[in-house]
Amino acid sequence: MMVMMKKVMIAITLLLVALTVVAKPKSSSYGRGRGTVYLFGVSQQLTDSVVYITFINEVDSLDLEKRTKFLPFRSEFSLQLKEYMEGTLKKDHQTTCVFYSPSRKKLSKKYYKIKKRFLDNPYTKIMPLDGFAFRHPLDSFVNEKVE
Repeated sequence: MMVMMKKVMIAITLLLVALTVVAKPKSSSYGRGRGTVYLFGVSQQLTDSVVYITFINEVDSLDLEKRTKFLPFRSEFSLQLKEYMEGTLKKDHQTTCVFYSPSRKKLSKKYYKIKKRFLDNPYTKIMPLDGFAFRHPLDSFVNEKVE
């Protein structure tokens, strides 16, 4: 009985050691990545017929989450566009949406599909946002803390 307990304890210990050696630390979605993600944004006031759309921007040092393929900081990117609309263009109550992909080609298809949807509607007008560019949220965070 005692020998059997020792064997079970040794097996559990070896299993725990093996799991800690094999286990990789989970990468945080709040760090810098190595990849490139392409983004564009759409902003519209729901009671207005004007739709604002950015050009496709490239953001370096950003990876999509591995399992879900979600963009980290997606709410911060949307907030960047909303603050630009409210601060620079003085457009309040804007609803913003950000579209992203690691492939510029796939995002271009989505860009033209969304643009066509608004162009097909005779009651909407599309305004391109020339002066806006998305930036990595950690860049703006670092700049705010340094100043």
